[in-house]
Amino acid sequence: MDKRTCPQCGYENVRRAVFCFQCGASLDSSPAQHGIHRRHRPVEEAVQSLNHPEDAPDSALSQRLRAARSDSPPALEGIPIICLRCGTRNVPPADSCAGCGAALTLPRDAAPADLVPRAAARSSVGRVRSNNEDRIGLWARQGVILALVADGMGGALAGEEASRLTLETIHADFVGEAHGSEGLHTLSDNEVAGKLRRSIRRANRVVMRRAAGNREFQGMGTTVTLAFVRGAQVLVAHIGDSRAYMISGSGGWISQITDDHSFVEALMAAGHITPEQAAVHPMRNVLYRALGQVDDTEADLYVRPLSAGDWLMLCSDGLTRHVTGAEMVGAVQTGATPDEVARRLVALANERGGEDNISVVAIAMQRADEIVPGA
Repeated sequence: MDKRTCPQCGYENVRRAVFCFQCGASLDSSPAQHGIHRRHRPVEEAVQSLNHPEDAPDSALSQRLRAARSDSPPALEGIPIICLRCGTRNVPPADSCAGCGAALTLPRDAAPADLVPRAAARSSVGRVRSNNEDRIGLWARQGVILALVADGMGGALAGEEASRLTLETIHADFVGEAHGSEGLHTLSDNEVAGKLRRSIRRANRVVMRRAAGNREFQGMGTTVTLAFVRGAQVLVAHIGDSRAYMISGSGGWISQITDDHSFVEALMAAGHITPEQAAVHPMRNVLYRALGQVDDTEADLYVRPLSAGDWLMLCSDGLTRHVTGAEMVGAVQTGATPDEVARRLVALANERGGEDNISVVAIAMQRADEIVPGA
C-alpha cells in the first residue's frame, strides 16, 4: 500500500508519513471526535488564501479549519517552518515549535559563537502561468535547517503533482522520531548524505509509480534541490535545474553551488555555445536528468563550509531567468532579513515579466549572540 489515509481529515499521505501533511495529526491515531486538534493545525488553505484568495477552496475541511481558528495562532504569511519533531507549521522566524516546544532554528544550548541559520521562503505563480508547479519546504530542529525547492514539469496538474509528491515524500522521511529527527544534529556527514540521497531516490520512485498508474500524469517530473544546513556547513543534494547559491558575507561574491542538468548546460560545458547563446537557446528548459524519468536517478551531492555573514539561496529557474547573481548579492547587502530578501527577489522577477513560477529560499548564517530571539 503506497498511501496512508489520515484518520482525521482523510488526506492521502505517502506511505512512510508519521504525521498528516495536510492537518498534522498523527496517522496512528483514531479519528477525532470533535474537529481538528488545536496543536496540529493545517495551514495549506490559510497560506493559499493569503497568496491567492480567489483560489481558496471552500471544502468541508476549510470550513472546519475556520471553525477551529480561535484555537490557532495568527494566520501564516509565506512558507512555514515545519518542526522536524512533531510536524507543526510555525511562523518564521520561530525559534521554538508552537506545537511541542522543541528548539527549531536557535538551539537552547547554543554557544555565543555558534552559527545559526535564519531562513525564510517565498513562492509566486508569476505573471504568465495560471498555476504554481513549484513547491518549497522548510524544516528545522535543534539548529538544523532542511530546505527544499522542487519545480514540477509536465504541465498543469502533472507538474504540480510531481513536485507535491516529492515535497511530501521528503517531509515523511525526515519528520518524526520514527525517522530519526531527534538525532539529525549528531549524524556524520556521510550519514546525512546517505539520508538525503535515499529520500530523493524514494521520491523518484513515488513520482514514477504515480505516473505509471495515471495516464494524465504520464511524462511528469520535477527538479529537486535539497539543502541540509548544520553548524558551519551545508550539504546539498540536487537533480535538475533549480539552483543553490552561496553568497560570501566577507567577500561579497556569489557562487553557484549546483550544476544544471540541462542540455544547454552540457553544451556550454563542452564549449559548443556561449552563456549568451544558452540564455536564448530553444532547448534551454530541457533537462537530461530529473525526478520521474528513470528508476536509477541519483542526486549530485555538494558540500560547502559556511561562515558568519554568509547566505544560501535556493531557487527555481523562474527566479534566475530574471534576476542576476549580482542582484542577489545586492539584496543581501542591504541588511535585510531573510524574509525581506525573499520578498524583494520574487518581486523583482515579477516586475521583469514573471514568465515562470518563482520560488526562493533565503538562509542567513549568523552568530548566536547576534540573534534577537523571535526577530
